[in-house]
Amino acid sequence: MTLIKTGRTARPAVRPEDNTTVLLKKAARALNKPGIDRSVVFHGPNAARIFAYYADPQDPTRVVREAADGTKVIGSLVEGKFRASKA
Repeated sequence: MTLIKTGRTARPAVRPEDNTTVLLKKAARALNKPGIDRSVVFHGPNAARIFAYYADPQDPTRVVREAADGTKVIGSLVEGKFRASKA
């Protein structure tokens, strides 16, 4: 599991719910049962800007980016940023 911070933050203070211990407890609770509901992953005021990333099952060297509407784009991570494949 990786938590990736993108962009700049307005303040460096960490919210209590973003504490590593709290996040690990939430992850452990979620992983006790198989599958994650889409509404849990893609929610909030900027749901259109939230993506799920996972390794391509056919080619583990590639990464799949899935949007809230279900569209999938295959690409790779280059210097920490997703780059879509041309083919």
